[in-house]
Amino acid sequence: MTAQRILICMHDFSRGGTERIALGLATAWVQAGRDVIIVAGSNDGGLRESLDRRVKVVKLDPPVRRGLFSRFRLAREIGWQLPKLQPDVIFLPGNFHAVLANGLREADARPVIALKISNPPLPQGVPFAKALFRKFTRAVDGFAAMNSGLARELEVLLPGRKIVTLHDPVYVRPMAETLRREAGRNILWIGRLEPQKDPLLALKTAQALGAPARLFMLGEGSLGEEVRLAIAKMKLTDRVHLVGHVGEIEPYLARSDALLITSRYEGGPAVAVEALAAGLPVVSTDCSFLLRDLLTRPQAGRLVASRKPGDLAAALEEVCAQPRVPDVLAALAAPFEPQACAKAYLDWFDSLVAHD
Repeated sequence: MTAQRILICMHDFSRGGTERIALGLATAWVQAGRDVIIVAGSNDGGLRESLDRRVKVVKLDPPVRRGLFSRFRLAREIGWQLPKLQPDVIFLPGNFHAVLANGLREADARPVIALKISNPPLPQGVPFAKALFRKFTRAVDGFAAMNSGLARELEVLLPGRKIVTLHDPVYVRPMAETLRREAGRNILWIGRLEPQKDPLLALKTAQALGAPARLFMLGEGSLGEEVRLAIAKMKLTDRVHLVGHVGEIEPYLARSDALLITSRYEGGPAVAVEALAAGLPVVSTDCSFLLRDLLTRPQAGRLVASRKPGDLAAALEEVCAQPRVPDVLAALAAPFEPQACAKAYLDWFDSLVAHD
């Protein structure tokens, strides 16, 4: 059987990696001849305009915006839409949307529910995390882990459940030419200015690097004002450039010497694959199983076990000093080619429908 009609549940169109990947997959699935519908709690965020027009969007009215218990309300509101939409598969594009599963199953027992695990399933510091995760995902028919490490965690946590490993697609347009880099070290940091990404550690690392290095930070978030104040307090105004959101990251990748990731945890930071695809090495905290799978060649970068700014700075110095080998780095990113990843998801959906 074929999963002809795919329903993607999203809270909104925020500029996070989960949402961006979901929209990219939706476009590829439409191109493959499937019917794709996105049900969104609201139009909030900036990604709606980038969506392929062939993807149908159902916006809830009144809107359901993010809040403390908004996901439970979102599940109820989407559930009322299911008899009319008649999906074969309901795709939940990340951990954040996992709590929708039980409410959707209560609303309609027919569709297969597929959940992508985009971050470690058991966040640190959450009481009764194992019990809560099992409870909220009992209605899920299949789990797609973004990397082998997450898959192993799920297999231990959920014995006997259907679990596969599927890569997220990574979209990087090749640069027509290599842009000129300024003298000194040019370090790139990309992410939401949120506690998970720890942008303040990036500032401390830039301070440890010293005067020849410049740090370009792409992204927005709730810590924006705190980051700006820290830049001034640390006297980094001449060396740290808080760029904000940009439509295209490729020019910044081309002008940089290394990508710095300072996250506390990640499921699979797509930005690391994007950097490698563009020939840019990566220095990161040990925050993701995916990075352990990716950075298998010395030329690709370094994983730093500690969260000390000096250790990250030393790794950046070492990586920036070595010769660039773009072809080697691009080969590491090859498994994340968008069309292949999208097809793998469709094959998975079809298998879930066939065995339902």
